[in-house]
Amino acid sequence: MPGETTTGALTAALPSIIGKASIVREYDGVWQRVCEKQQRQSGTGLNWQEFRLNQIDGQDITETTNNNNAQTLSGTLQTASPQLAQILVKVTDRAKETLSPNVVAQMGQLAGNAMKRKKDEDYLSLYSGFATTSSPGSGNPVSFGHVTAAVANIRGNVTEGAEDEVYFIGHAFQIKDVQDEILAGIGTYTVPTGMTEDVFRRGFMGSIAGANVFIDNNITIDSTPNANGAVHAKKGVVAVQGMGLKSETRRDPGFGGGADEAFITDEYTFIERTSAGTQVFAQRIQSDATAPAS
Repeated sequence: MPGETTTGALTAALPSIIGKASIVREYDGVWQRVCEKQQRQSGTGLNWQEFRLNQIDGQDITETTNNNNAQTLSGTLQTASPQLAQILVKVTDRAKETLSPNVVAQMGQLAGNAMKRKKDEDYLSLYSGFATTSSPGSGNPVSFGHVTAAVANIRGNVTEGAEDEVYFIGHAFQIKDVQDEILAGIGTYTVPTGMTEDVFRRGFMGSIAGANVFIDNNITIDSTPNANGAVHAKKGVVAVQGMGLKSETRRDPGFGGGADEAFITDEYTFIERTSAGTQVFAQRIQSDATAPAS
């Protein structure tokens, strides 16, 4: 037939080539930076255990005192049992033969990222069980005062104050509410130069009342929408590792004409450390997590 030949005329003959493959971006978890890490030693059973001795008291005496007031030693045992987690990726020979090499090359990283995310999500799941002394509650934005109150409760409680590092971990939407509160004061009241610089240039990734601020967008936002952030001391959450992370491969010639299986396995758990059974090192920050519009 007469006429010019264009790509539209030969659509069926055009090859489809994947020039580049990328994976859905994962948020880096924060647990490695904010938790105390403990390793369960090989040959010691399934559990990691910590015995915490309670305080004892001293008393005044005189030169003639015959002191018979012996102090009884007591304490509490905390136990953690690391649990197994695994990811399996199974790819047939036919899939590898026909898929773009760009796509196949991303599969290993995808599995590794999935394990990292699971581990962080398991850490974040502890937040719902933290004490809520300073939490603003459902539908309310978190403020500077809520964070400072949480820090004060963790550092100054009469049971056992925390002297190590303290962290405020929240979803980006929660952190923005604190940022907006500080920005609102510019021009109304004096704000230190360092703080304004942190707000404008680095999105307020500094510290509040001595608590280092971390964004963790693996925090779940519910339908309300609310999110559970937290303020906790480093020793307030213990990450207990069992056997180390390992990867293995296995051949399955009987599946789909032959397939390769890749396994990633880890063993770990996260626990909230208490003092004599009392929650003192961690505070839940439950607050509004509406997506910001400005």
